Amino acid sequence: MASPKNYKNVYTILEKVKKGEIKSYYKDDEGLFGKINFYKKPDLIKPYMHYIDEWRLENIMDTHMKDTKAVVDNYNKFAKTTDFKKIDPKQQPDQTAFYQKFQENYKKFPKHMAKDIFKMYYNPIDKLDFEDRDEKNHTKFKFLERANNPVGKIMSEHSNLKSAIYARNILSYFITRMTIMDFVDPNASEDIKNGLNGQSDFDNDGVDKAMQDMMDSKQGKSMLDDTMQKAQDLCKQMDDAMDGDVQDQMFENANKPDGDGGMAGKLSPDFMRQIAARLENINLSMGSLKEKIKKLLDKSVSYFSSNQTTEYEDLFNSDNIAGLEDYELLHPKLRKIFAEDLQVKNTKKVGKIDLYIDVSGSMSSNCGVQNSNGQSISKIDFCKAFAAKLKGMDMLNDIYKFDNRVKKYKNDLISISMLDCGGGTTIDEAIRSIEKQGVNALVITDAEDSCSIYSDKAFFIGVEGAKFNYFNDNVIKEYANRGQAVVFNGQSISKVNEHGEII
Repeated sequence: MASPKNYKNVYTILEKVKKGEIKSYYKDDEGLFGKINFYKKPDLIKPYMHYIDEWRLENIMDTHMKDTKAVVDNYNKFAKTTDFKKIDPKQQPDQTAFYQKFQENYKKFPKHMAKDIFKMYYNPIDKLDFEDRDEKNHTKFKFLERANNPVGKIMSEHSNLKSAIYARNILSYFITRMTIMDFVDPNASEDIKNGLNGQSDFDNDGVDKAMQDMMDSKQGKSMLDDTMQKAQDLCKQMDDAMDGDVQDQMFENANKPDGDGGMAGKLSPDFMRQIAARLENINLSMGSLKEKIKKLLDKSVSYFSSNQTTEYEDLFNSDNIAGLEDYELLHPKLRKIFAEDLQVKNTKKVGKIDLYIDVSGSMSSNCGVQNSNGQSISKIDFCKAFAAKLKGMDMLNDIYKFDNRVKKYKNDLISISMLDCGGGTTIDEAIRSIEKQGVNALVITDAEDSCSIYSDKAFFIGVEGAKFNYFNDNVIKEYANRGQAVVFNGQSISKVNEHGEII
């Protein structure tokens, strides 16, 4: 008699179970493998998102859905409709009740639907692979049909941030309409929820009828059109205010543990106008401060970096005009023969630098420069322009802001533009952080505080009014003698002597 097969490899066993080849050994549903559930993603659309992108999208969704103002605005529009007036006065919701019901519906709404909508907008249509429709996912597909917008897809394709904007706006529309139905027609709302959860015990035609009542009414269609238009307008504003790299960075920052899901979740037309104005302000500041920032960088980077790279470029493709001097010295005949072979030696400093920005209240005052519009540039705006220049040169490592304490700050352009100031100053805390991190750092400050710590990794850039004579005598002597402190008064850059005074 043949002995039964022995499956020694656990993966082989699991494969046999999935194929049903081990049923002869465990016949009843309560047997050893009867309760094993093989996990399958609930998404209706492939390709699946990377789990980090899922996390980012979820944070954007949570931030947007918890926005009290947006939910209350929708309630106020609902409260003016005839549907609201038909509700028994005793059952009419106030703003709080509506918001609570909205949050309840959001928590219960299938989470994969946001990802499916995102994928519809991000991926080309020929790259999408849809699950087969059946009785259980019938309602979900109906929602996806309503989420489709060809114009929006043209704008959002291959853009994580724009796809997230469309997904969050559309999901918010679905939750809002469902919340309205909870008060206007609770039975129809319950049918839709059962259909979404695949628990419908009736004909799907009933769910279709309920969805028509929810979305095909005059108010439902108007709200959907408004939802799509707002997403489209916001995406256009983003393109006008920031380039693709900044948009990508904003989406990537959506999973940072900063408690608000990143700025991507807060994006709105008003918020975009603020960002656009701040970015424009940085551009104006950089234009006026361009030469000053270059000179400050030359002084600071030359102190830190003994590391450098040497590149050789064709003379006529090089930006280094110093090479022309050697060319002039050549005999005319040699110039003609060797012109295309001549190369220019370019030496560049390498290495990234941390930036510590003083955000005390006094940094809001004028740095001594006006932009091209005749507006005064504040010290904090000078810091923003400086940070943006470092980032553009790929020299910026991490940003830290400090007042009475030090806090690491995001180093994307949007975050840099949002820097603000207010509070006291404790320079020693910044130096302790520099020593702890062990990375060369620039410290931009008005130096309205003492300093009792020397670090060879710190280079001070004092702005208008900086008073390094507040530093301990032995400390400022060390910084001055090693050339680690300069002052920019808006017009010129000065060294500091061992007493902390401008030379």
